[in-house]
Amino acid sequence: MYQALYRKYRPKSFDDVVGQEVIVKTLTKAVTNDMVSHSYLFTGPRGTGKTSIAKIFAKVLNCENLKAAKPCEKCASCNQIENNQIVDVIEIDAASNNGVDEVREIRNKIGLVPSNSKYKVYIVDEVHMLTNQAFNALLKTLEEPPEHIIFIFATTEPHKIPQTILSRCQRFDFKRIHPKHNAKRLEQIAKKEEIKISKEAIYEIARLSNGGLRDSIGMLDQVVSYADDEITVQDIHDINGTVNKSELWEIIENLVNKELSKILVHIDVMEEEGKSVEKILQEIIQELRNLIIYTNAPEMVEDETKVYAKLQKNIDTDEIYKYIYALSETVSIMKNSANNKILLEIELIKLMNTKEKEKEEKIKEFDEYVDAQITKEDKRIKELNKETVEAPKSEKQKKESSANTKLEELKKARINNALVSVSQKARKEFAEKLEMLKELLMDPEQSKIVSLIFDGELKAISGENIVFVYKTALLAEAFNLELIALQKIFKDNLKEDYKLIAVSLDEWNDIKEEYNKKKNSYVLVEETLDLTELYKKENEIKAKEANEIEDLFDDIIEYV
Repeated sequence: MYQALYRKYRPKSFDDVVGQEVIVKTLTKAVTNDMVSHSYLFTGPRGTGKTSIAKIFAKVLNCENLKAAKPCEKCASCNQIENNQIVDVIEIDAASNNGVDEVREIRNKIGLVPSNSKYKVYIVDEVHMLTNQAFNALLKTLEEPPEHIIFIFATTEPHKIPQTILSRCQRFDFKRIHPKHNAKRLEQIAKKEEIKISKEAIYEIARLSNGGLRDSIGMLDQVVSYADDEITVQDIHDINGTVNKSELWEIIENLVNKELSKILVHIDVMEEEGKSVEKILQEIIQELRNLIIYTNAPEMVEDETKVYAKLQKNIDTDEIYKYIYALSETVSIMKNSANNKILLEIELIKLMNTKEKEKEEKIKEFDEYVDAQITKEDKRIKELNKETVEAPKSEKQKKESSANTKLEELKKARINNALVSVSQKARKEFAEKLEMLKELLMDPEQSKIVSLIFDGELKAISGENIVFVYKTALLAEAFNLELIALQKIFKDNLKEDYKLIAVSLDEWNDIKEEYNKKKNSYVLVEETLDLTELYKKENEIKAKEANEIEDLFDDIIEYV
Protein backbone atom coordinates (compact mmCIF):
# COMPACT_ATOMS: atom_id res chain seq x y z
CA MET A 1 0.00 0.00 0.00
CA TYR A 2 1.27 3.47 -0.92
CA GLN A 3 2.54 5.49 2.04
CA ALA A 4 1.98 9.25 1.99
CA LEU A 5 5.17 11.28 1.73
CA TYR A 6 4.53 13.23 4.93
CA ARG A 7 4.38 9.91 6.83
CA LYS A 8 7.32 8.40 5.01
CA TYR A 9 9.55 11.40 5.71
CA ARG A 10 8.40 12.18 9.24
CA PRO A 11 11.59 12.99 11.25
CA LYS A 12 12.97 10.04 13.24
CA SER A 13 15.54 11.95 15.30
CA PHE A 14 16.25 15.51 16.38
CA ASP A 15 18.74 15.81 13.51
CA ASP A 16 15.89 15.42 11.01
CA VAL A 17 13.78 18.22 12.50
CA VAL A 18 13.51 21.35 10.32
CA GLY A 19 13.19 24.93 11.58
CA GLN A 20 12.83 24.32 15.35
CA GLU A 21 16.47 24.54 16.45
CA VAL A 22 15.82 26.29 19.78
CA ILE A 23 13.30 23.66 20.93
CA VAL A 24 15.53 20.78 19.83
CA LYS A 25 18.53 22.24 21.63
CA THR A 26 16.56 22.80 24.86
CA LEU A 27 15.13 19.26 24.94
CA THR A 28 18.51 17.74 24.07
CA LYS A 29 20.21 19.57 26.93
CA ALA A 30 17.41 18.61 29.33
CA VAL A 31 18.09 14.93 28.58
CA THR A 32 21.88 15.31 28.68
CA ASN A 33 21.82 17.17 32.01
CA ASP A 34 19.14 14.88 33.51
CA MET A 35 16.70 17.81 33.90
CA VAL A 36 13.61 16.26 32.30
CA SER A 37 10.34 17.80 33.47
CA HIS A 38 7.16 15.82 34.16
CA SER A 39 4.95 17.83 31.75
CA TYR A 40 5.49 19.75 28.51
CA LEU A 41 3.23 21.89 26.34
CA PHE A 42 3.98 22.12 22.61
CA THR A 43 2.07 24.94 20.90
CA GLY A 44 2.15 26.39 17.40
CA PRO A 45 0.61 26.23 13.91
CA ARG A 46 -0.27 22.90 12.36
CA GLY A 47 2.41 20.95 10.53
CA THR A 48 5.35 22.50 12.36
CA GLY A 49 6.52 19.32 14.13
CA LYS A 50 4.75 19.24 17.52
CA THR A 51 3.69 15.58 17.46
CA SER A 52 6.84 14.47 15.63
CA ILE A 53 9.13 16.04 18.22
CA ALA A 54 6.96 14.58 21.01
CA LYS A 55 7.52 11.07 19.58
CA ILE A 56 11.25 11.67 19.11
CA PHE A 57 11.49 12.96 22.69
CA ALA A 58 9.70 9.82 23.94
CA LYS A 59 12.13 7.71 21.91
CA VAL A 60 15.13 9.57 23.36
CA LEU A 61 13.84 9.19 26.93
CA ASN A 62 13.37 5.42 26.57
CA CYS A 63 16.29 4.46 24.30
CA GLU A 64 18.42 1.69 25.84
CA ASN A 65 21.63 2.78 24.11
CA LEU A 66 21.32 6.55 24.15
CA LYS A 67 24.42 8.53 23.20
CA ALA A 68 24.54 12.36 23.27
CA ALA A 69 20.71 12.54 23.26
CA LYS A 70 20.58 10.51 20.02
CA PRO A 71 18.45 7.33 19.94
CA CYS A 72 20.20 4.23 18.66
CA GLU A 73 17.25 3.22 16.41
CA LYS A 74 18.17 -0.44 17.08
CA CYS A 75 17.00 -1.30 20.56
CA ALA A 76 13.59 -2.81 21.27
CA SER A 77 12.20 0.46 22.61
CA CYS A 78 13.26 2.47 19.52
CA ASN A 79 11.84 -0.13 17.12
CA GLN A 80 8.55 -0.40 19.02
CA ILE A 81 8.09 3.38 19.10
CA GLU A 82 8.90 3.65 15.38
CA ASN A 83 6.31 0.96 14.56
CA ASN A 84 3.71 2.29 17.04
CA GLN A 85 3.84 -0.97 19.00
CA ILE A 86 5.13 0.23 22.38
CA VAL A 87 2.64 0.19 25.26
CA ASP A 88 4.53 2.74 27.33
CA VAL A 89 4.09 5.61 24.84
CA ILE A 90 0.39 6.38 24.71
CA GLU A 91 -0.97 8.79 22.07
CA ILE A 92 -4.36 10.27 22.90
CA ASP A 93 -6.54 12.38 20.60
CA ALA A 94 -8.21 14.85 22.94
CA ALA A 95 -10.68 15.82 20.22
CA SER A 96 -12.44 12.45 20.53
CA ASN A 97 -11.40 11.57 24.11
CA ASN A 98 -12.16 14.85 25.83
CA GLY A 99 -14.41 13.81 28.69
CA VAL A 100 -13.75 13.53 32.40
CA ASP A 101 -14.19 9.74 32.28
CA GLU A 102 -11.29 9.32 29.83
CA VAL A 103 -9.02 11.48 31.99
CA ARG A 104 -10.02 9.54 35.12
CA GLU A 105 -9.09 6.33 33.31
CA ILE A 106 -5.65 7.80 32.54
CA ARG A 107 -5.28 8.89 36.16
CA ASN A 108 -6.11 5.37 37.38
CA LYS A 109 -3.47 3.82 35.11
CA ILE A 110 -0.56 6.18 35.72
CA GLY A 111 0.27 4.40 38.96
CA LEU A 112 1.35 1.35 36.97
CA VAL A 113 5.06 1.22 36.21
CA PRO A 114 6.24 1.08 32.57
CA SER A 115 6.33 -2.41 31.03
CA ASN A 116 9.66 -2.32 29.21
CA SER A 117 10.74 1.31 29.33
CA LYS A 118 12.15 3.88 31.72
CA TYR A 119 9.23 6.30 31.31
CA LYS A 120 5.56 6.01 30.49
CA VAL A 121 4.90 8.94 28.12
CA TYR A 122 1.42 10.31 27.43
CA ILE A 123 1.22 12.38 24.23
CA VAL A 124 -2.10 14.26 24.27
CA ASP A 125 -2.84 15.89 20.90
CA GLU A 126 -5.29 18.81 20.55
CA VAL A 127 -5.35 19.09 24.34
CA HIS A 128 -7.39 22.31 24.19
CA MET A 129 -10.41 20.14 23.27
CA LEU A 130 -10.63 18.70 26.79
CA THR A 131 -13.62 19.85 28.83
CA ASN A 132 -13.22 21.93 31.97
CA GLN A 133 -14.13 18.91 34.08
CA ALA A 134 -11.45 16.87 32.29
CA PHE A 135 -8.84 19.57 32.96
CA ASN A 136 -9.84 19.62 36.62
CA ALA A 137 -9.49 15.85 36.81
CA LEU A 138 -6.03 16.13 35.24
CA LEU A 139 -4.85 18.90 37.55
CA LYS A 140 -4.11 16.73 40.61
CA THR A 141 -2.03 14.35 38.51
CA LEU A 142 0.08 17.23 37.16
CA GLU A 143 0.64 18.56 40.69
CA GLU A 144 2.04 15.29 42.07
CA PRO A 145 2.95 12.98 39.16
CA PRO A 146 4.77 9.67 39.65
CA GLU A 147 8.46 9.80 38.70
CA HIS A 148 7.98 7.46 35.75
CA ILE A 149 5.22 9.53 34.10
CA ILE A 150 5.76 12.30 31.53
CA PHE A 151 2.97 14.26 29.84
CA ILE A 152 3.45 15.97 26.49
CA PHE A 153 0.51 18.15 25.46
CA ALA A 154 0.20 19.45 21.90
CA THR A 155 -2.18 22.18 20.75
CA THR A 156 -2.72 24.88 18.16
CA GLU A 157 -4.82 26.98 20.57
CA PRO A 158 -3.03 27.43 23.91
CA HIS A 159 -5.32 30.30 24.93
CA LYS A 160 -8.11 27.73 25.51
CA ILE A 161 -6.09 25.87 28.14
CA PRO A 162 -6.69 26.90 31.79
CA GLN A 163 -3.88 28.80 33.49
CA THR A 164 -3.77 26.16 36.23
CA ILE A 165 -2.61 23.64 33.60
CA LEU A 166 -0.29 26.05 31.75
CA SER A 167 1.54 26.98 34.94
CA ARG A 168 2.46 23.33 35.55
CA CYS A 169 3.99 22.72 32.12
CA GLN A 170 7.17 23.74 30.37
CA ARG A 171 5.89 25.58 27.32
CA PHE A 172 7.54 25.43 23.89
CA ASP A 173 6.20 27.67 21.12
CA PHE A 174 6.79 26.19 17.67
CA LYS A 175 7.32 28.82 14.97
CA ARG A 176 6.26 28.69 11.35
CA ILE A 177 8.99 27.20 9.19
CA HIS A 178 10.67 29.72 6.88
CA PRO A 179 10.06 29.05 3.16
CA LYS A 180 13.82 28.66 2.59
CA HIS A 181 14.08 25.81 5.13
CA ASN A 182 10.85 24.35 3.85
CA ALA A 183 12.07 24.41 0.24
CA LYS A 184 15.37 22.78 1.23
CA ARG A 185 13.53 19.85 2.80
CA LEU A 186 11.29 19.51 -0.27
CA GLU A 187 14.37 19.40 -2.52
CA GLN A 188 15.77 16.53 -0.43
CA ILE A 189 12.53 14.58 -0.68
CA ALA A 190 12.18 15.23 -4.43
CA LYS A 191 15.73 14.00 -4.98
CA LYS A 192 15.17 10.79 -3.02
CA GLU A 193 11.85 10.13 -4.72
CA GLU A 194 13.25 11.09 -8.15
CA ILE A 195 10.54 13.69 -8.67
CA LYS A 196 11.10 16.14 -11.53
CA ILE A 197 10.22 19.60 -10.24
CA SER A 198 11.58 23.08 -10.92
CA LYS A 199 13.11 25.16 -8.14
CA GLU A 200 10.48 27.84 -8.71
CA ALA A 201 7.74 25.25 -8.16
CA ILE A 202 9.41 23.99 -4.96
CA TYR A 203 9.63 27.52 -3.56
CA GLU A 204 6.01 28.20 -4.54
CA ILE A 205 4.91 25.12 -2.58
CA ALA A 206 6.95 26.30 0.41
CA ARG A 207 5.41 29.78 0.19
CA LEU A 208 1.83 28.58 -0.15
CA SER A 209 2.14 26.17 2.78
CA ASN A 210 2.30 29.16 5.15
CA GLY A 211 5.06 27.77 7.34
CA GLY A 212 3.70 24.22 7.66
CA LEU A 213 6.15 21.54 6.52
CA ARG A 214 3.55 18.78 6.62
CA ASP A 215 1.26 20.83 4.36
CA SER A 216 4.05 21.47 1.88
CA ILE A 217 5.01 17.76 1.70
CA GLY A 218 1.33 16.87 1.28
CA MET A 219 1.01 19.40 -1.55
CA LEU A 220 4.09 17.91 -3.24
CA ASP A 221 2.55 14.45 -2.92
CA GLN A 222 -0.67 15.67 -4.50
CA VAL A 223 0.93 17.51 -7.41
CA VAL A 224 3.04 14.43 -8.28
CA SER A 225 -0.22 12.65 -9.12
CA TYR A 226 -1.48 15.60 -11.17
CA ALA A 227 1.51 16.68 -13.27
CA ASP A 228 2.32 14.96 -16.56
CA ASP A 229 6.10 15.25 -16.54
CA GLU A 230 8.12 17.90 -14.74
CA ILE A 231 6.15 19.80 -12.11
CA THR A 232 5.74 23.52 -12.87
CA VAL A 233 4.52 26.55 -10.95
CA GLN A 234 1.24 26.45 -12.89
CA ASP A 235 0.68 22.85 -11.72
CA ILE A 236 1.05 24.05 -8.14
CA HIS A 237 -1.58 26.76 -8.63
CA ASP A 238 -3.94 24.33 -10.35
CA ILE A 239 -3.74 21.90 -7.45
CA ASN A 240 -3.90 24.56 -4.73
CA GLY A 241 -6.73 26.59 -6.30
CA THR A 242 -4.66 29.77 -6.47
CA VAL A 243 -3.51 32.04 -9.31
CA ASN A 244 -0.03 32.87 -10.55
CA LYS A 245 1.77 36.08 -9.61
CA SER A 246 1.02 37.97 -12.82
CA GLU A 247 -2.74 37.46 -12.39
CA LEU A 248 -2.51 38.36 -8.73
CA TRP A 249 -0.66 41.61 -9.44
CA GLU A 250 -3.22 42.51 -12.07
CA ILE A 251 -5.95 42.17 -9.44
CA ILE A 252 -3.95 44.26 -6.97
CA GLU A 253 -3.44 46.96 -9.62
CA ASN A 254 -7.19 47.00 -10.26
CA LEU A 255 -7.76 47.41 -6.51
CA VAL A 256 -5.28 50.28 -6.21
CA ASN A 257 -6.81 52.00 -9.26
CA LYS A 258 -10.39 51.32 -8.01
CA GLU A 259 -11.33 49.43 -11.20
CA LEU A 260 -14.24 47.48 -9.74
CA SER A 261 -15.63 46.05 -13.00
CA LYS A 262 -12.27 44.49 -13.93
CA ILE A 263 -11.97 42.86 -10.49
CA LEU A 264 -15.47 41.38 -10.79
CA VAL A 265 -14.51 39.91 -14.16
CA HIS A 266 -11.43 38.32 -12.56
CA ILE A 267 -13.62 36.77 -9.86
CA ASP A 268 -16.00 35.30 -12.48
CA VAL A 269 -13.11 33.77 -14.41
CA MET A 270 -11.56 32.33 -11.24
CA GLU A 271 -14.82 30.63 -10.28
CA GLU A 272 -15.21 29.14 -13.77
CA GLU A 273 -11.68 27.70 -13.49
CA GLY A 274 -12.48 26.15 -10.11
CA LYS A 275 -10.13 28.37 -8.14
CA SER A 276 -10.49 28.82 -4.38
CA VAL A 277 -11.85 32.30 -3.71
CA GLU A 278 -10.79 32.07 -0.07
CA LYS A 279 -7.18 31.17 -0.89
CA ILE A 280 -6.91 33.84 -3.57
CA LEU A 281 -8.29 36.42 -1.15
CA GLN A 282 -5.61 35.41 1.36
CA GLU A 283 -3.00 35.91 -1.37
CA ILE A 284 -4.46 39.36 -2.16
CA ILE A 285 -4.21 40.36 1.52
CA GLN A 286 -0.60 39.17 1.61
CA GLU A 287 0.29 41.22 -1.48
CA LEU A 288 -1.45 44.31 -0.04
CA ARG A 289 0.62 43.80 3.11
CA ASN A 290 3.79 43.61 1.00
CA LEU A 291 2.79 46.79 -0.81
CA ILE A 292 2.33 48.65 2.49
CA ILE A 293 5.67 47.36 3.76
CA TYR A 294 7.39 48.44 0.53
CA THR A 295 5.82 51.91 0.77
CA ASN A 296 7.13 52.44 4.32
CA ALA A 297 10.27 50.26 4.44
CA PRO A 298 11.33 49.19 0.92
CA GLU A 299 14.50 47.54 2.21
CA MET A 300 12.34 44.90 3.96
CA VAL A 301 10.91 43.62 0.65
CA GLU A 302 13.26 41.39 -1.32
CA ASP A 303 11.13 40.11 -4.20
CA GLU A 304 9.19 41.84 -6.98
CA THR A 305 10.22 45.38 -6.01
CA LYS A 306 9.63 46.63 -9.56
CA VAL A 307 5.96 45.66 -9.36
CA TYR A 308 5.51 47.33 -5.97
CA ALA A 309 7.31 50.46 -7.19
CA LYS A 310 4.85 50.70 -10.08
CA LEU A 311 1.80 50.19 -7.83
CA GLN A 312 3.09 52.65 -5.24
CA LYS A 313 2.54 55.61 -7.57
CA ASN A 314 -1.24 55.42 -7.23
CA ILE A 315 -1.48 54.02 -3.70
CA ASP A 316 -3.74 55.54 -1.06
CA THR A 317 -2.22 54.11 2.13
CA ASP A 318 -5.26 54.67 4.35
CA GLU A 319 -7.45 52.96 1.78
CA ILE A 320 -5.14 49.93 1.60
CA TYR A 321 -5.26 49.64 5.42
CA LYS A 322 -9.02 49.59 5.17
CA TYR A 323 -8.93 46.91 2.46
CA ILE A 324 -6.63 44.67 4.52
CA TYR A 325 -8.82 44.82 7.63
CA ALA A 326 -12.11 44.41 5.76
CA LEU A 327 -10.90 41.56 3.52
CA SER A 328 -9.30 39.76 6.49
CA GLU A 329 -12.67 39.82 8.22
CA THR A 330 -14.26 38.48 5.02
CA VAL A 331 -11.83 35.53 5.05
CA SER A 332 -13.01 34.65 8.56
CA ILE A 333 -16.66 34.77 7.47
CA MET A 334 -15.91 32.60 4.43
CA LYS A 335 -15.04 29.63 6.65
CA ASN A 336 -18.75 29.23 7.42
CA SER A 337 -20.20 30.43 4.12
CA ALA A 338 -21.70 28.42 1.27
CA ASN A 339 -20.95 31.02 -1.44
CA ASN A 340 -17.63 32.78 -1.00
CA LYS A 341 -17.83 34.46 -4.41
CA ILE A 342 -20.89 36.51 -3.46
CA LEU A 343 -19.31 37.49 -0.14
CA LEU A 344 -16.19 38.79 -1.87
CA GLU A 345 -18.14 40.68 -4.56
CA ILE A 346 -20.36 42.41 -2.00
CA GLU A 347 -17.41 43.37 0.20
CA LEU A 348 -15.47 44.86 -2.73
CA ILE A 349 -18.47 46.84 -3.96
CA LYS A 350 -19.07 48.15 -0.44
CA LEU A 351 -15.41 49.13 0.01
CA MET A 352 -15.18 51.05 -3.24
CA ASN A 353 -18.50 52.85 -2.85
CA THR A 354 -17.99 54.05 0.73
CA LYS A 355 -14.92 56.19 -0.02
CA GLU A 356 -16.85 59.17 -1.39
CA LYS A 357 -19.50 58.91 1.32
CA GLU A 358 -16.83 58.99 4.01
CA LYS A 359 -15.24 62.05 2.38
CA GLU A 360 -18.60 63.87 2.31
CA GLU A 361 -19.25 63.03 5.96
CA LYS A 362 -15.79 64.26 6.97
CA ILE A 363 -16.29 67.54 5.07
CA LYS A 364 -19.69 68.04 6.68
CA GLU A 365 -18.30 67.28 10.14
CA PHE A 366 -15.39 69.67 9.61
CA ASP A 367 -17.69 72.44 8.36
CA GLU A 368 -19.84 72.10 11.48
CA TYR A 369 -16.75 72.26 13.65
CA VAL A 370 -15.48 75.39 11.86
CA ASP A 371 -18.87 77.11 12.25
CA ALA A 372 -18.84 76.37 15.98
CA GLN A 373 -15.27 77.62 16.34
CA ILE A 374 -16.03 80.85 14.47
CA THR A 375 -18.77 81.58 16.99
CA LYS A 376 -16.35 80.97 19.86
CA GLU A 377 -13.70 83.19 18.24
CA ASP A 378 -16.20 86.02 17.75
CA LYS A 379 -17.05 85.96 21.48
CA ARG A 380 -13.39 85.87 22.44
CA ILE A 381 -12.54 88.77 20.11
CA LYS A 382 -15.35 90.88 21.59
CA GLU A 383 -13.87 90.36 25.03
CA LEU A 384 -10.43 91.28 23.74
CA ASN A 385 -11.76 94.50 22.22
CA LYS A 386 -12.84 95.63 25.68
CA GLU A 387 -9.26 95.48 26.94
CA THR A 388 -6.27 97.58 25.94
CA VAL A 389 -3.65 95.21 24.65
CA GLU A 390 -0.31 96.61 23.54
CA ALA A 391 1.66 94.55 21.03
CA PRO A 392 4.52 95.46 18.69
CA LYS A 393 3.64 96.43 15.10
CA SER A 394 5.62 97.90 12.21
CA GLU A 395 4.80 101.31 10.71
CA LYS A 396 4.26 99.69 7.35
CA GLN A 397 1.61 97.34 8.72
CA LYS A 398 -0.07 100.20 10.63
CA LYS A 399 -0.63 102.05 7.36
CA GLU A 400 -1.81 99.01 5.41
CA SER A 401 -4.37 97.64 7.85
CA SER A 402 -6.59 98.84 10.62
CA ALA A 403 -5.38 98.01 14.12
CA ASN A 404 -8.97 97.76 15.31
CA THR A 405 -10.02 94.73 13.26
CA LYS A 406 -10.91 91.55 15.12
CA LEU A 407 -8.03 89.59 13.63
CA GLU A 408 -5.54 92.29 14.56
CA GLU A 409 -6.81 92.39 18.14
CA LEU A 410 -6.54 88.60 18.34
CA LYS A 411 -3.04 88.77 16.84
CA LYS A 412 -1.96 91.36 19.42
CA ALA A 413 -3.21 89.27 22.30
CA ARG A 414 -1.59 86.06 21.12
CA ILE A 415 1.76 87.67 20.33
CA ASN A 416 1.79 89.38 23.72
CA ASN A 417 0.92 86.12 25.54
CA ALA A 418 3.49 84.13 23.56
CA LEU A 419 6.22 86.50 24.81
CA VAL A 420 5.25 86.42 28.51
CA SER A 421 7.41 83.45 29.49
CA VAL A 422 9.08 82.67 26.19
CA SER A 423 12.32 80.68 26.15
CA GLN A 424 14.62 79.12 23.59
CA LYS A 425 14.45 75.76 25.40
CA ALA A 426 10.66 75.62 25.13
CA ARG A 427 10.87 76.50 21.44
CA LYS A 428 13.37 73.72 20.70
CA GLU A 429 11.34 71.13 22.64
CA PHE A 430 8.14 72.04 20.82
CA ALA A 431 9.93 72.02 17.45
CA GLU A 432 10.73 68.33 18.03
CA LYS A 433 7.09 67.66 18.92
CA LEU A 434 6.01 69.50 15.77
CA GLU A 435 7.82 66.89 13.63
CA MET A 436 4.94 64.49 14.33
CA LEU A 437 2.72 66.54 12.02
CA LYS A 438 4.96 65.87 9.00
CA GLU A 439 3.29 62.47 8.62
CA LEU A 440 0.08 64.32 7.65
CA LEU A 441 1.80 65.72 4.55
CA MET A 442 1.15 62.29 2.98
CA ASP A 443 -2.61 62.66 3.58
CA PRO A 444 -4.13 64.23 0.44
CA GLU A 445 -7.05 65.64 2.48
CA GLN A 446 -4.86 67.50 4.99
CA SER A 447 -1.54 68.06 3.25
CA LYS A 448 -2.50 71.46 1.81
CA ILE A 449 -3.27 72.95 5.23
CA VAL A 450 -0.48 71.14 7.08
CA SER A 451 2.08 72.42 4.57
CA LEU A 452 1.29 75.97 5.79
CA ILE A 453 2.90 75.07 9.13
CA PHE A 454 6.19 73.99 7.60
CA ASP A 455 6.34 76.91 5.13
CA GLY A 456 7.10 79.15 8.09
CA GLU A 457 9.34 78.98 11.16
CA LEU A 458 8.41 78.49 14.80
CA LYS A 459 9.76 81.52 16.68
CA ALA A 460 8.07 81.79 20.08
CA ILE A 461 5.96 79.65 22.41
CA SER A 462 4.66 80.40 25.86
CA GLY A 463 2.11 78.02 27.33
CA GLU A 464 -0.60 77.51 24.73
CA ASN A 465 0.32 80.52 22.56
CA ILE A 466 2.55 79.95 19.54
CA VAL A 467 3.98 82.41 16.99
CA PHE A 468 5.10 81.37 13.48
CA VAL A 469 7.10 83.73 11.24
CA TYR A 470 6.85 83.85 7.42
CA LYS A 471 9.04 85.57 4.86
CA THR A 472 6.13 87.53 3.40
CA ALA A 473 2.96 89.07 4.77
CA LEU A 474 0.97 87.10 2.18
CA LEU A 475 2.14 83.75 3.60
CA ALA A 476 1.42 84.89 7.15
CA GLU A 477 -2.07 85.96 6.11
CA ALA A 478 -2.67 82.57 4.46
CA PHE A 479 -1.76 80.89 7.76
CA ASN A 480 -4.04 83.15 9.83
CA LEU A 481 -6.98 82.55 7.50
CA GLU A 482 -6.73 78.82 8.32
CA LEU A 483 -6.39 79.22 12.10
CA ILE A 484 -9.45 77.15 12.97
CA ALA A 485 -8.47 74.26 10.72
CA LEU A 486 -4.86 74.38 11.93
CA GLN A 487 -5.87 74.42 15.59
CA LYS A 488 -8.05 71.36 15.02
CA ILE A 489 -5.08 69.55 13.47
CA PHE A 490 -2.92 70.44 16.50
CA LYS A 491 -5.69 69.28 18.84
CA ASP A 492 -6.26 65.94 17.04
CA ASN A 493 -2.59 65.02 16.70
CA LEU A 494 -0.76 66.74 19.58
CA LYS A 495 -3.67 66.26 22.03
CA GLU A 496 -3.63 69.86 23.33
CA ASP A 497 -5.43 73.11 22.55
CA TYR A 498 -3.00 75.64 21.11
CA LYS A 499 -3.58 79.29 20.15
CA LEU A 500 -1.68 79.92 16.94
CA ILE A 501 -0.78 83.12 15.13
CA ALA A 502 1.49 84.04 12.23
CA VAL A 503 3.43 87.23 11.46
CA SER A 504 5.65 88.34 8.61
CA LEU A 505 9.42 88.70 8.94
CA ASP A 506 9.04 92.53 8.91
CA GLU A 507 6.58 92.34 11.78
CA TRP A 508 8.88 89.97 13.68
CA ASN A 509 11.81 92.41 13.42
CA ASP A 510 9.64 95.14 14.99
CA ILE A 511 8.46 92.68 17.66
CA LYS A 512 12.08 92.04 18.62
CA GLU A 513 12.78 95.75 19.01
CA GLU A 514 9.67 96.26 21.12
CA TYR A 515 10.43 93.16 23.15
CA ASN A 516 13.90 94.54 23.84
CA LYS A 517 12.37 97.72 25.31
CA LYS A 518 9.84 95.82 27.38
CA LYS A 519 12.51 93.39 28.50
CA ASN A 520 14.57 96.25 29.97
CA SER A 521 11.76 97.35 32.27
CA TYR A 522 10.88 93.74 33.03
CA VAL A 523 14.43 93.04 34.18
CA LEU A 524 14.34 96.06 36.48
CA VAL A 525 11.09 94.84 38.11
CA GLU A 526 12.34 91.29 38.46
CA GLU A 527 15.63 92.24 40.06
CA THR A 528 14.07 95.06 42.15
CA LEU A 529 17.15 97.22 41.63
CA ASP A 530 17.29 100.92 42.51
CA LEU A 531 17.26 103.13 39.42
CA THR A 532 20.42 104.98 40.50
CA GLU A 533 22.17 101.71 41.19
CA LEU A 534 21.00 100.41 37.80
CA TYR A 535 22.58 103.34 35.90
CA LYS A 536 25.90 102.69 37.62
CA LYS A 537 25.86 99.18 36.26
CA GLU A 538 24.51 100.11 32.84
CA ASN A 539 27.21 98.27 30.94
CA GLU A 540 26.74 95.13 33.00
CA ILE A 541 22.98 95.19 32.47
CA LYS A 542 23.30 95.72 28.71
CA ALA A 543 25.64 92.76 28.45
CA LYS A 544 23.25 90.64 30.49
CA GLU A 545 20.24 91.74 28.39
CA ALA A 546 22.12 90.94 25.19
CA ASN A 547 22.76 87.37 26.39
CA GLU A 548 19.11 86.88 27.38
CA ILE A 549 17.80 88.16 24.05
CA GLU A 550 20.25 86.02 22.07
CA ASP A 551 19.11 82.97 24.05
CA LEU A 552 15.51 83.85 23.23
CA PHE A 553 15.80 84.74 19.53
CA ASP A 554 18.87 82.62 18.71
CA ASP A 555 21.25 84.25 16.21
CA ILE A 556 18.66 86.48 14.48
CA ILE A 557 19.17 89.56 16.71
CA GLU A 558 22.09 91.92 16.34
CA TYR A 559 22.13 93.73 19.66
CA VAL A 560 23.33 97.36 19.58
